[in-house]
Amino acid sequence: MRNNSFIGMSEAAQVLERVQETIVQHQRSSVTLSRQQTLAEVFHAFREADEGWKVSEGDNPISEEVMEIACRFVESLPFGIPSPTVAGEPDGHISFEWYKNSRRLLTVSIGPGDRLHWAALIGSEDPRGSGRFDSRIPDTILFCIQRVLVG
Repeated sequence: MRNNSFIGMSEAAQVLERVQETIVQHQRSSVTLSRQQTLAEVFHAFREADEGWKVSEGDNPISEEVMEIACRFVESLPFGIPSPTVAGEPDGHISFEWYKNSRRLLTVSIGPGDRLHWAALIGSEDPRGSGRFDSRIPDTILFCIQRVLVG
């Protein structure tokens, strides 16, 4: 039986298409495995908040929306960037931290509505900002991660 996506394609093109599909599937699997521990930590933060944080006035447990955004954030990290530590926050956010020493660290906090907030300490500098996460990590955050880890 012939696959409909191959109609009009030469046999060589069909083979290349299947090889490319196999490579893409392998890459997706590799990314998942390389980030599996960080994704597990995101789920743990979500579950921990759901299971028993004492919610006081102004505090919200972590929503499924925030957990899903955090997972997309992890999956968007470029290869070669070390995994951050993950923590749930009483305000319902999930935070990621890259830490080299007390003068080189970056925290990225993920909240509802695809909102990212970040703050870093890089020597005597303290860059910070916020923005929307659109399935691509902002260049500013990637630059800060590099400066924290390399410096």
